[in-house]
Amino acid sequence: MKWMKKKESWPRFCIKAGVALAVLWGAGVAFADRYKIGIDDQLVKCIPGYSVYLIDKKDKQLERGAIFVFSAQGLQPFYEDGTEMVKYLRGLPGDNVKISKHGNIFVNDEMQGYGLTHAEALNKSMDSFVGEGILQADSFWFMGTSNQSFDSRYWGTVKNDQIIGRAYPLF
Repeated sequence: MKWMKKKESWPRFCIKAGVALAVLWGAGVAFADRYKIGIDDQLVKCIPGYSVYLIDKKDKQLERGAIFVFSAQGLQPFYEDGTEMVKYLRGLPGDNVKISKHGNIFVNDEMQGYGLTHAEALNKSMDSFVGEGILQADSFWFMGTSNQSFDSRYWGTVKNDQIIGRAYPLF
């Protein structure tokens, strides 16, 4: 019968399969070198509605309003050093940051958030967070969108060497 195809030999099939697997492996290694998946497993989300993020480890071009992942430093006893946190970049060096007596947070006179929900857990009064200042070189202000977010309003700024990369919410 003319329509039946001749079977491919095992050695030829193995070579083709090996090449295909090598290409897939190489693509996976290249992807993992640049990207990783981050999962926010907190019950109360700093950025409500999202739990899974694609993190671009090579994109460290800091842009106000974008979401970034950084490595926490000095946030014990709440977070161990090295804990990866996902927040919006709200303030850049030279920006004016103000926390009002009502707990409203402003960057360059634009309200970025409200509330000091965690003041009591830190054994501090709300008044101890009130103040105003200019962000210094290599100092970045990060915040979540929830008033429940544990962010720069409580622990201050993040340094450039702590920033891991830009994060894109997936779901």
